[in-house]
Amino acid sequence: MLVYASFIMMLIGMQVGRRTGGEHTPVATTVEIRTQVEAYMESHETKPHEPRHDPVWQFVPGLQGITFDFELSYQNMLSNGQFDASLMVGQAIPYEGNREAFRQHRIYRGHEQSPYIGLLINVAWGAKELTQMLDILAEHQIHASIFFEGKFAHDHHDLVLDVFNRGHLVGNHSYSHPADWLTLSYEGFQTEIVRTNDILTNIIGEDILYFAPPGGAFTDETVQAAYDQGMYTILWTADSIDWRGEPANILIERVMHRIVPGGLILTHPKPETVIALPTLIEKLRQQGYEFRRIDEIVSGERTGFFEN
Repeated sequence: MLVYASFIMMLIGMQVGRRTGGEHTPVATTVEIRTQVEAYMESHETKPHEPRHDPVWQFVPGLQGITFDFELSYQNMLSNGQFDASLMVGQAIPYEGNREAFRQHRIYRGHEQSPYIGLLINVAWGAKELTQMLDILAEHQIHASIFFEGKFAHDHHDLVLDVFNRGHLVGNHSYSHPADWLTLSYEGFQTEIVRTNDILTNIIGEDILYFAPPGGAFTDETVQAAYDQGMYTILWTADSIDWRGEPANILIERVMHRIVPGGLILTHPKPETVIALPTLIEKLRQQGYEFRRIDEIVSGERTGFFEN
């Protein structure tokens, strides 16, 4: 009878718990799991949002919708023994609009319903600091969008290639970052853009599609020159203003005060930015933001859910 009782208790224990790392983790009932999957679907499924022109934000990219496969998701949870959002099986729903129709307008942010934000790094100096930032981003598994001045890129081929090989987007930040940038003609803007594109393309072997004007300064001819090269003009939502050299805590506070869903954060390779970056990443993730490259934000691409 003692052996039989022990056997019954063992069966009961298998139903209510599973051993993980030496501890028992409760296993949810099928009803609980079903309810949690249904609730997650109800709160996270969404229709696609179309790209549009906004009088303030200019080109606001679209955002794919998301739908979930209940049966596959439910079976994943049953196998896991409890609900885990990372095991949901979803599929992106494309929007109908053509983002190319809006390319002649500036981009300041992604869609306001987006959980994604982008880190922009404009580079005309700071090779050492940029390398440190790249190591921090690698540690946190984040890909940024890094815009190079052409002269800097010409002198730092290996660094540009390292940025590309680490999975970051390589963009154009003019050739010489001239002090008289806004006095240039259309031909002057085009020369600065094309010359930098040639340098960057020769290094990474890919076309350059994104342009960040020096100081965020532009005229209609600036944007037209980029458009005529098949490029998007990228600005920002939250400027760290880190080029002033202010302490890291001020940079963090400034960005956190200005960030919004879909927001683009402008930084530069400066010593205080290197110090601020890990804390900034942690704080933004705590608020539920996910980091994406500018091309992903512009395309409105949903990531994180895959068909099994």
